[in-house]
Amino acid sequence: RLLSLLLALVLLPGHSLAMNPGTAAEPIAGVATTEPTFGLPAQWIAAEERERAQLLGYTVVDASAVVTTHLTETIRRHARELLGRQEVQGLLDILKPTHPSVVEGLVPALLPLGTVQKVLQNLLAEEVSIRDLAAILEALADAAPGCKDPLLLTEYARQALGRLICRSLTGTESVLKVLTLSPDLEQLLVDALNQGEQGRYLALEPKTAQRVIEALADGIAKAAPEGTPVVLCAPAVRPHLRRLTERYLPHLAVLSYNEIGPEVTLQALHMVEWSHAAAAV
Repeated sequence: RLLSLLLALVLLPGHSLAMNPGTAAEPIAGVATTEPTFGLPAQWIAAEERERAQLLGYTVVDASAVVTTHLTETIRRHARELLGRQEVQGLLDILKPTHPSVVEGLVPALLPLGTVQKVLQNLLAEEVSIRDLAAILEALADAAPGCKDPLLLTEYARQALGRLICRSLTGTESVLKVLTLSPDLEQLLVDALNQGEQGRYLALEPKTAQRVIEALADGIAKAAPEGTPVVLCAPAVRPHLRRLTERYLPHLAVLSYNEIGPEVTLQALHMVEWSHAAAAV
């Protein structure tokens, strides 16, 4: 699948990609296309049109930069699919010389390799870096004696990486703009948690699930003028709310209170009310 996505990229030799950010003064001649990474309308323009396009306000990108960006973004989006058991074993082998007790004490003593793989895949699926593998394995080793559920183990790993996760969302300002859930909405989600053979899952009726998603989308829209918000919720709810929204709001970051360090300042932009969702019926 990844190879097919890369092969779908079509370039025009000797041309640059021009995109109108919404401020371009007038149209330009070119071959209409779609920017491959983010799906934006664009045009391939000849080299002699590049300077004129820039003067008119277009964003102009070289073909080589288009390839690099597309490759990087494609790998990022599909990193989970690229991380197999063999790749995870390779990562453990690299870490073992410097952290032998961490690696040997976890796999296979406490967890099988497949469980560690699932945790790392879960992190990558939410665009959480796994570069600090030692911290992740330490967190898993602490939690593994009493927990074997990959979903819950992922939450323990996220808490260990909380500072890194927050920094990726706040940059250098250390201010996290958040949407919070009303007590009624959070309680609705807690009450919908069921225990199955594969672990806990969120058992919501389709109409109710749709109303929750609409309520979140409404909250995001209201907070948009002040910046891109992060949803902040209880630790028990976080992974299930993320799964509920990943198809419809794929770029929405969902954090739990346990992932917020003391160095982070929270700026609440909006509270998502369950009454808003109910009114959408």
